[in-house]
Amino acid sequence: MRISPNEVSFNDIEASETIYAQTSKFDKSRYFYRAFENPGPHLFSICDRQEHSQDKKLISYAMSRANITSHESSMYDKATFFMDRIAQRAKVGQTIPLFPISRCMTLDTISDFAFGKPSRALHLEDFHSPVFEAIEKGNGTVLLFQHFPLLHQLLNWAIRFNLGFVPNGFKDLIRSAEEGIQNMDSIGPWTLFKDMVSRAEKSTPLTKEHLVGEGMLMIVAGTDTTAASLSLTLHSLLQQPEMYRKLQDEIRTVMPSLDSRPTIQSLDTLPLLDACLKEGLRIASPVQCRLPREVPADGWTYKGRYFPPGASRVNVSTSPWYFHYNKDVFPDPTRYNPYRWLVEGEQKKTMLSYFQPFSKGRRQCIGQNLSLMEQKIVLALFVRRFSPREVLKRTIEWKEAVTAIPVDGVDVLVDLVKET
Repeated sequence: MRISPNEVSFNDIEASETIYAQTSKFDKSRYFYRAFENPGPHLFSICDRQEHSQDKKLISYAMSRANITSHESSMYDKATFFMDRIAQRAKVGQTIPLFPISRCMTLDTISDFAFGKPSRALHLEDFHSPVFEAIEKGNGTVLLFQHFPLLHQLLNWAIRFNLGFVPNGFKDLIRSAEEGIQNMDSIGPWTLFKDMVSRAEKSTPLTKEHLVGEGMLMIVAGTDTTAASLSLTLHSLLQQPEMYRKLQDEIRTVMPSLDSRPTIQSLDTLPLLDACLKEGLRIASPVQCRLPREVPADGWTYKGRYFPPGASRVNVSTSPWYFHYNKDVFPDPTRYNPYRWLVEGEQKKTMLSYFQPFSKGRRQCIGQNLSLMEQKIVLALFVRRFSPREVLKRTIEWKEAVTAIPVDGVDVLVDLVKET
């Protein structure tokens, strides 16, 4: 479907596999992604293939599964405190606002991993950090900048010279990133940013604007998307007591006591846990916006249609949401049904090809290992320690910008599991 003079949107898995392939010649669309550069470029916004490759090398080790697994203990510390905060409220019959408290946990996790110091958002009584409002304002403003790039240039100029009319949302995000970067040398032996700066010094040192841009990206990308998926998964499971009990029984095989800390490798052996996580990611589809790419310089012909290069170069795009809600692949797509993933053969292979919560190809989300491990640990601890009592609102309303997040707190009531 042609959605603007120079952009065509595809709901077509074959087109997606070409546009976003590992060896794709389709570069990121400059008009779309450069609006995210505040105050400097970062891994998500860089469009040039060579520049992106150089930047990715600085972060790839930090975001590798092997490195993230080595920080498993720290992730368990955050997740355990998350459970303790829920338990405090559950003991006195208070509601649990799943999305705000999940946001706090994901913000603490990414700030500790990136900068060596958690934001302590989980210590907030109301579970509301100014950073959350900043992220929401930033996401909405980016869409404006895509259509009015001059406003984006003015904002970057204002940020550089610290002018008073910079919106509070951007100020808060920039401040969080700058504080994390400034303090990283005084904290601990390893952080993502220490590692990144060390690797960059071997070639070309990074500018302050670039570092702050990467810092803001980590905070934004590492907070809401994971929290939204996790909230939906828990909210859905709490409405299905029979499935919840089956998942509890499965988790007990690797968590015999409430304070057990199974390795991520042990959690990976639990098929229902993995299915519940996948189904939550599919339905939440936290990044629902289109992800445009520019047609290569030699043009592109697809199913008899020619898309031109040069000055009239066309942008082409798809959205993970199209594929996650395909009725032929995922029957009754709005229903949370983890059992659909407990199949093998061609059916499973097809579902996995349509499953794109982190996009796909060489530009897919580099933080997916961190997000998946974080969600799996939290989901296992939550189901092991709590049982369903009441879901106060059976459906979740969403608001969308760059990412999709719940409109309200996703409130539930839970009981503590009592060991016999």
